[in-house]
Amino acid sequence: MLEFCQFETMKARCRWSSEMIVMTSARWGRMKTGRCLNIHPKLLALNSNDPMFLGCSEDVLPLLDSKCSTKPTCDVVVPNPDLDKVTPCYEDQTRYLEASYSCVKGIHVYVDFSSVCLLTSFNLSVKIALVSSKKLVSHRCIALQVYVQIGNLGLKTFNI
Repeated sequence: MLEFCQFETMKARCRWSSEMIVMTSARWGRMKTGRCLNIHPKLLALNSNDPMFLGCSEDVLPLLDSKCSTKPTCDVVVPNPDLDKVTPCYEDQTRYLEASYSCVKGIHVYVDFSSVCLLTSFNLSVKIALVSSKKLVSHRCIALQVYVQIGNLGLKTFNI
């Protein structure tokens, strides 16, 4: 898990162009003192019983997942307007980001809705390397085709 302090940028990068980022964890707040939070011991002692001063954080994995997962590169600047909307601690206190990611072989999914009948909603989950799972609003069809491209293996078609 890496720390990204105020005025730093998380620069997620995959080594190969056939890989994509999968965010594995992300927390925003004031988790502990250290490189990003240098708090004077007297101030720390005065606020030791205040859970909004230190030890406050929120899981922001869904936010960073939507920003970074499935991309080969991703930059998140701290502070960030989207992260600043998340307020697990006092708003006027310095917060920082802890995040980790991995890179996996790329997967691209295409859905063909060419045979349209009635409007409905359904879940389409792609769990190859667990890159994403999305709820789609689409059409009830006689035949639904899903195209999956896995790295350089080519396009595979599945009829549902």
